[in-house]
Amino acid sequence: MRPLLSVVLLAVLAGCGAPARAGAASQAYPVAERRPGPAVRGALLDGGRYDLADHRGAVVVLNFWASWCGPCRKEAAELAAVAAAVAPAKVAFLGVDVHDERDKAIAFLTAHPTGYPSLFDPAGEVALDFTQVPPSTIPATLVLDRAGRVAAVFRTPLLREDLEPVVRRIAAEP
Repeated sequence: MRPLLSVVLLAVLAGCGAPARAGAASQAYPVAERRPGPAVRGALLDGGRYDLADHRGAVVVLNFWASWCGPCRKEAAELAAVAAAVAPAKVAFLGVDVHDERDKAIAFLTAHPTGYPSLFDPAGEVALDFTQVPPSTIPATLVLDRAGRVAAVFRTPLLREDLEPVVRRIAAEP
């Protein structure tokens, strides 16, 4: 079991060193090729509960992050800017804090406020449910269309200029 854990840890850490450009580490899917995303629900870092089903009909952007991930710190302000800019288009953002400790995650959000909620997922179970397009690095960002299908995946830290046009295009779909 330890060798498998080592391989998973190396894959996650490799994502933390990724360049801050989407490029080859991103994929947008044509409508006909999109697969439904799984149910996403759980405890929020602030103590509340979250259920993706409550956002049916909205575009939802899920960002997988951790307090120990340096690139996650850099992209937090970029994601917050996109979230604020696209909110009027009925777009919701959700952070998913993975493989982390609650106190450290809360301290991260205090230092790098995003303006949107984050699930506390220390076991990384939410990511495992995305079997068709796993967010296999940290940070990773998935965009779900209004029908709850995975429309885009980014397995690299993002800049506003990388994410916002994609989210706006998906939000403008009929």
